[in-house]
Amino acid sequence: MNKTDWIEYFEAINSRKPSEEEISQALAAGEFSETVVVEAVEDTTSLEKSGSVEENEIVTPVDTATTVETNTEKSVVSESGVETKTAALKAKEKEVIEKLKENQMIADTAQVASNYLSWVLETVKRPMTKASGFNSLYTYLTLGIIVIFAALSTTLNLHAFYERTVVNTTFSEFSSFVGISATNPIGFGTFIALLFAVVIFIVTIVFATWVALKVLKSPLSFSNVVDKYTSLFVPAAVLIIIASILSLIRLNFLSYIIFILALLIISISLYYIILTTENNLKLDDFYAKLLALITSGAIMFVITFILTLIFTTIIFKAAFTL
Repeated sequence: MNKTDWIEYFEAINSRKPSEEEISQALAAGEFSETVVVEAVEDTTSLEKSGSVEENEIVTPVDTATTVETNTEKSVVSESGVETKTAALKAKEKEVIEKLKENQMIADTAQVASNYLSWVLETVKRPMTKASGFNSLYTYLTLGIIVIFAALSTTLNLHAFYERTVVNTTFSEFSSFVGISATNPIGFGTFIALLFAVVIFIVTIVFATWVALKVLKSPLSFSNVVDKYTSLFVPAAVLIIIASILSLIRLNFLSYIIFILALLIISISLYYIILTTENNLKLDDFYAKLLALITSGAIMFVITFILTLIFTTIIFKAAFTL
């Protein structure tokens, strides 16, 4: 690469002309070379005087072999500098492309967050109407918010409840007297366990609803049921976030009430989806919907009972150690 090409590339990358100092540094680093064409001139001029060459005059031709070797060495040096510059330029281009991709990713994330917030506000106003600009990513965001904040609110409320009813009462003195140490087991481990419990609970609700719709011979798929719940769960998600904030500021009783309202909305969502689904059974609509509700209720009861039993057993064993 010669000096002109290097200057043009520098201006394309940095959007400015290089200074003399930068040009000197690039030349010293071998990023470009100032090639000088060396021409081999063979001087075979004979000094003829009076039509004859003097016998004592010896014509010395240019040593072409030496010239070729010199040019070869310069060519090797030039190619080495070009290769070094090419590697440096490729590294620079890769760095620029990575920065552009990172900036684009940040911009896309901010745009998705802004659109999601607008979609949530519109859905809170009209949960039964599918808001415009719906993105499948909103489903995961909504369910993720419910899972995290539901686990957080429950953990904080359980911790406060256990402190008031067990640790800071005469029961702790009695347990110490009989050789049992009563400690508050509600902590980070409880939060992690509740995360999994809430995920299983939500999956159970969707699954129970899907089974109920299959009882009615509805053509809706499992993903269709998830999309329906996404919109109906938005008001519940807002209430759960509020409940978590109230738990953080120690307003636990009010947090209980808000959390129960959120669970009520989730339950009503299940009934709403089933009752508004078209009945394709050769059975009266009342009995068909009743059968679907009983089926979903049985699934919910069994799964919820198992989760509650497991969770209560874990807490009880952690709380009382001999």
